[in-house]
Amino acid sequence: MTQDVLTPRERTQPAEPDSPMDERRRVSYRHVLVALVVCLGLWAVLFAPILERNARTGPVGTRRSVSLAVLRPITSISDALGITSVASSALRALGEDPDAQPGGELDLPDFEVPPLPSLASGPTADGGGHGPDGDGEQPEIGPVRNPTPNNPLRVAVVGDSLSQGLGVGVEQAFNANVTRVLSLGKQSTGLSRQDYFNWPRAMREIETGFRPDIVFIMLGTNDGQAQISPDGASIPVGSTAWVAAYRERAAAFLREATSQGTRVVWVGLPIVRDKGRWNFYRRVNDIYEQVAASDPLATYVDTWDPLEARDGGYTAFLRNERGVVQEMRSADGMHFTPTGYSYLARLAIRSTDEAFELPERAVTFRLGGPAR
Repeated sequence: MTQDVLTPRERTQPAEPDSPMDERRRVSYRHVLVALVVCLGLWAVLFAPILERNARTGPVGTRRSVSLAVLRPITSISDALGITSVASSALRALGEDPDAQPGGELDLPDFEVPPLPSLASGPTADGGGHGPDGDGEQPEIGPVRNPTPNNPLRVAVVGDSLSQGLGVGVEQAFNANVTRVLSLGKQSTGLSRQDYFNWPRAMREIETGFRPDIVFIMLGTNDGQAQISPDGASIPVGSTAWVAAYRERAAAFLREATSQGTRVVWVGLPIVRDKGRWNFYRRVNDIYEQVAASDPLATYVDTWDPLEARDGGYTAFLRNERGVVQEMRSADGMHFTPTGYSYLARLAIRSTDEAFELPERAVTFRLGGPAR
């Protein structure tokens, strides 16, 4: 075997690269750091308003306070430079709504509603009517109107995740031939954090777009937290101010719901396995009951006593209307099984009948007795 021998001249000449692709440009870590800082700065300025909104609806605490302290000045710069509107337009072009509530939006289907009845002279022919009469007394509320296939009874179920299961049970219990049931519950919502999802505003949309005859409300499981006042201040849970503000929010929610003569059935929170929640749930149930009692178009349904064990504690197994023991609560100790939601729906509908006289043809079970 022979080896190539390089001449002295060849040994001193630099080797030529095989191709331009073999050349590499070295970038210092300082350049990389500067590029990252610039990119993060541009991203922060572009999306500061959205980041601030998300931070504002986060849990009250140090993290939220620090995030807002950092993002508010950046948002002001973005607004002053007109960058916010550009970023918002770009998001809309991509199919995102920068002004959407963090808790999501209602999805109301198209539904043709009849003309709005007059509410000025007490009850209407179909049982409507609201507000005091000329003597300052509340007018008598007539029975729920008799539905027909061409003019079905309109029923909405609203609230948090508990209401979502209740909505399924309510839909099964009503006669689909003469009723239309919309289950509009949204997870993680309530009345404490209207900056996350505003139920009074959502109810206004429901009244306008669906104009329900009956609304079932079930919420409160997410409300054991500080409220955010309209001026952005935090109202600590458990304080006197919190109770007063929560009662006013519940009253405002109910006013929206009954503003067009809709009957409202406010379903209270049930007993749960976690005893640490009992005191709070009982307090908000008292608020719901008091608020409902102040409006002739509303009624409150107690679910605590019917769903507790004989010893006053929690149990997942309960007797239905026929005395048959069934598993009605889910494994998480808060929600219900499908059987439990069906039982809860019948309980709420019977309370509706007691308060407002439901027509028998509107439901699939006997109102005066156990379900068939």
